[in-house]
Amino acid sequence: MKSAGTTSAPPEPSDGHARGLSAWRFVLVFGGVSLLMDFVYEGARSVTGPLLAHLGASAAVVGVVLVVLPLLSAAVPALAFTDTVGVVVAGALVWGAAVGVQESTRRATVADLVPVGRRATAYGVFAGIMGAAALVGGALAGVLYDISVPLLIVVVAGIQTAALGLLWVTRAVRSTPVR
Repeated sequence: MKSAGTTSAPPEPSDGHARGLSAWRFVLVFGGVSLLMDFVYEGARSVTGPLLAHLGASAAVVGVVLVVLPLLSAAVPALAFTDTVGVVVAGALVWGAAVGVQESTRRATVADLVPVGRRATAYGVFAGIMGAAALVGGALAGVLYDISVPLLIVVVAGIQTAALGLLWVTRAVRSTPVR
């Protein structure tokens, strides 16, 4: 029972209303950002494929693209998990660009490594492995998000740093002449 003269402020709503964002406005903003991200994704994908083909999709060209991808991927959580809408939108657009570039590069790499008669199988196996990895990565990201967003950002940056290291080691091993 409250005593006379004491008042307590109502709790802040946690559903977006504290910032004046109604449910419909949230859905429209979220849909608009998703649409923009899809445009960036498709644009990056449609440019990267022909560019790689024009440049000959050499190991050096693909290597440069593969170095850029971890940098973009590491930036996404740092941008996307902020309280500023514009920065979150930038994170979604960077993510769309990274995925678009990655899709084209992966397909070009598989096509370059596998003989024509086995490409369908190679693409299927590769897609299965990528799907399983996405499932594990999504689960890990969800657990880390529940624990700490800064920890999630650090872990993603660490994984991308490890990917760059693995790329560097792999390219060094592949460029070593066999005697």
